[in-house]
Amino acid sequence: VDRGVDGSGALMSRVQAVEVFPASVPVTRTFNFASGSAGRAGDAARLVYVKVTDSEGRVGWGEGRPHPQWSYESHSSVAGVIEEHLAPAIVGTEIWDLRGLHRRMHAAVGRGPSTGFPVAKAAVDLALHDLCAKAAGLPLRCFLGGTHEADTVELGWTIAVGGADEMDDEIARGREAGFRQFNFKVGSHPLTEEALMAQKVVEATPPGLMVWADANQGLPPAMAAEVCTRLHEIGVDVIEQPLAADRLHAMRALRGRTPLRLAVDEASVSPSDFFQYVREDLVDFLVIKLTRSGGIRPTMDQIAVANAAGLPLLVSGLADGMLVKTAACQVAAACGYRGPAVLNGSQFMDDSVLFPAKADVERGSTIHLGVAPGIGIEPDEAQLRRQRG
Repeated sequence: VDRGVDGSGALMSRVQAVEVFPASVPVTRTFNFASGSAGRAGDAARLVYVKVTDSEGRVGWGEGRPHPQWSYESHSSVAGVIEEHLAPAIVGTEIWDLRGLHRRMHAAVGRGPSTGFPVAKAAVDLALHDLCAKAAGLPLRCFLGGTHEADTVELGWTIAVGGADEMDDEIARGREAGFRQFNFKVGSHPLTEEALMAQKVVEATPPGLMVWADANQGLPPAMAAEVCTRLHEIGVDVIEQPLAADRLHAMRALRGRTPLRLAVDEASVSPSDFFQYVREDLVDFLVIKLTRSGGIRPTMDQIAVANAAGLPLLVSGLADGMLVKTAACQVAAACGYRGPAVLNGSQFMDDSVLFPAKADVERGSTIHLGVAPGIGIEPDEAQLRRQRG
């Protein structure tokens, strides 16, 4: 295998160029949840792609889907921050120094209480990891310390419907697509309605598989313990982000009032964010979200905290495109996680025009990672250039 590291000086390969490609793909289904919406059918999902080229001419690709529901970022601000701040900070640096590259990005765009511009930094981070894994001649999961044999990850089906009367059809839709595992949204309906919805999901889930509820910060603090306890009684295994992300005191109160296992999402952007929840024994899982957390490098730091605390993983996303989905599955596989990965972008948008090889990687409810070096899939650069005009 040509690992790209030889006497030619490839070990000293440096970042030579960073290009940004804003793009849009159609939203095919409305995606609503307790705290807002990630798009309505007929809208455009706006993504940002990053191409990093090194001094040996190798290329790595990254992607981010900024959205006001995910972070304080927009399509134009992510593109601008990368072009004006992050790219100048990393051009000329050694590609292998991923920790140093993150230090440079943080110096260029500082942080407040948590990571600044995580989606922008994640897009650059993914491109650098893709580039390094390609230079090493390894699939990303192997570059991160995993085995090439862990080459599939099972996906979960997200249920975000208007009420219990729609649940049967949505569950059937997921089953027809080959899915066995379901993640469902709560926090938008009366307790009796949400209990009925939860019951339907529990009944549809094969024994031994996880039932995962996601509140997206939507539970009123006064009702949170009652809702969580009722979900636990029905058979739900975990609830993700039941309360607003800035209500740590409310999570402390909830922890002592419900037996349902808890996870945080919007409240856990940086490794230090997650460490705070672990230190106070407020969570039972780490929810991996690459772009929410600023990329693969900080996600691996979060995973180290979870491992030290003996906490298992869940894998999720921000209704991302195919590049992020595949990268997240590579990270999951590197950690021995086989599913469910709630990476639901294909349920709600169609990015196939940007990924001619999508059907080779995503087949029904399974991601097939293969043995190609890097993340394992690339966008169609010609199509990106046409969209950029």
